[in-house]
Amino acid sequence: MNVVVGLLLTLLRFTPESAAGETHCDGREDGGRCFVALGATVIIQLLSKVSEIPKYEWKNERVVILRGKGYNFSQNTLQNRSLFIPSIGTVRIKNLRRTDSGEYTLNIFDSNGRNMESRALQLIVQAPVSSVHLVTECLSRLEMKVSCLTEGGDSPQYIWTLDRDKLTDSELLSANNENNIIILRHSVSGSLACSVRNHISFGFKEQIISACKEFTAGETHCDATEDRAQCFGALGGTVIIRLMINASEIPKHEWKNKTSIILRGEGHNFFQSVLPNRSFFLSGNHMISLKNLSRSDSGEYTLEIFDSEGQETLQTLQLIVQAPVSSVQLVSECLSQLEMKVSCLCQRGDSPQYSWTLDGHTLTDSELLYQHNETNIIVLRKNISGRLVCSVSNQVSYASEEKTLFVCKDNSLLVHSLMFGATILSCGGIWLYFKLKESKYKDFVTYTRKENPDDFNVIEQSDLTKHKHK
Repeated sequence: MNVVVGLLLTLLRFTPESAAGETHCDGREDGGRCFVALGATVIIQLLSKVSEIPKYEWKNERVVILRGKGYNFSQNTLQNRSLFIPSIGTVRIKNLRRTDSGEYTLNIFDSNGRNMESRALQLIVQAPVSSVHLVTECLSRLEMKVSCLTEGGDSPQYIWTLDRDKLTDSELLSANNENNIIILRHSVSGSLACSVRNHISFGFKEQIISACKEFTAGETHCDATEDRAQCFGALGGTVIIRLMINASEIPKHEWKNKTSIILRGEGHNFFQSVLPNRSFFLSGNHMISLKNLSRSDSGEYTLEIFDSEGQETLQTLQLIVQAPVSSVQLVSECLSQLEMKVSCLCQRGDSPQYSWTLDGHTLTDSELLYQHNETNIIVLRKNISGRLVCSVSNQVSYASEEKTLFVCKDNSLLVHSLMFGATILSCGGIWLYFKLKESKYKDFVTYTRKENPDDFNVIEQSDLTKHKHK
């Protein structure tokens, strides 16, 4: 009678949940596994014919949960969250917690108390995946890094597709061990989808991506879980910073710069005090995103972590905001000794770094005569030609320009020929000038003799007399 009253009280105390939040597991086979969502309900089939079993006991690694003889049973733990229905041999546990995970054992005894059979069941409680986000970032060589982020979910598995087909080696450059971060090759575009699942839930995000071109302000990622980390963000872009490894294990934390507290929280619970329109915190991934970066965002940030006794640990991060490089131009000039000077001009960009290739390989000493300290100006040796590429990058961006070079030609023979021709023309002009002068003089003498023969004789005689005296 007491057992029946206890069962009725248990039924009145237990509020059933909807079937949508329930998971059914079979614990009648030894070595079974059961996956259940955190906060949900599990219904486990323990026995088939309870009335035929003299004695049974169900326990986890810590305590005995229920013990009974036929339909008569008693419960030792989970009084407010469990219900055993002996007529059908099932136990129902609601509002599952992480501490409910573990191995459960059912021991069956005969009438003499000897253990006839033991069955083990592995119960695994997982947080479901939710709020899937895709974050893209163009890298220095115009590959695209894509991160698939979720706000929750234990042991997530990731599957990627492009235009609903599995990614191929011609599209995928690399992926991390967890497969939540991939790098796509240059010029890959289309409808990219990330599917995230674990044993009890599923999430999905799809996004149209375009091939990376010359840098536009986008996302950069950095890890601030180590002290004295350094992080770069693009001016006008977004930076995603991983602050902690596991916030749930941290009683209290604050993230701040030199002027104010940006984030304060306890475990996964947090509130923001500044940057409300430019930041958001992904609690499940322990990441904070800062968008529309300005130069004033550069500086030192500090994460203060407090343990349960109030002891403080500091982690510092140096954030550096840079203007991205853009608009690269190549200007070439032939020098006097037939070398070629090439300048790589970039309209903007903080701390640019330059690299050069010729027909796909790094310039060698046999090709390169001189290189400027900042490497934006080079001088190529005589007779060098081919496809020259100048790549300009800094910590947040990349741009390049290429130009086909032709060998500088020797124009000295042409110059000498032109000078010789000019000399011939000049001498010919002088000769023609005096020839015309002489012709005009002869015509003048002939005309004078005809018109004034006496005067001309007198003049001629006078000239002869002068000549004799000399």
